[in-house]
Amino acid sequence: MKTALKISLGVLVLLTMKLDADADGFYSPLSYRKDDPFLFCTKGQDPQKNPAPCWRPMPPFTGNYMMMPYCKPPTYPYGKDWTQDDIKSLQEYLLVCPNGVTPGSWEGGGMPETSPDSWH
Repeated sequence: MKTALKISLGVLVLLTMKLDADADGFYSPLSYRKDDPFLFCTKGQDPQKNPAPCWRPMPPFTGNYMMMPYCKPPTYPYGKDWTQDDIKSLQEYLLVCPNGVTPGSWEGGGMPETSPDSWH
């Protein structure tokens, strides 16, 4: 009886921890780069789908980004307008990428975009 109670209590604690992690927003599925956070946080949007994005991630890939000079800044009337993908991808970048305490480096062969699953 005591063993069953301990096991049940342990399972309850583990489930509670998982629910807390989900509620705190530790990870949110990405709409870009086939939900690959490493590739998205280090490379940004897929250049095949958006060859001229209005922002790019900057090292150390924990939330820093650079607005591209050919895009219209919020207070300037000239330049390329931000697309819905530019806005949404930047929001996802700011939500997901700062959660990495320290950015890792690519340890596979070749470039991360050409991994065996042909992720882009």
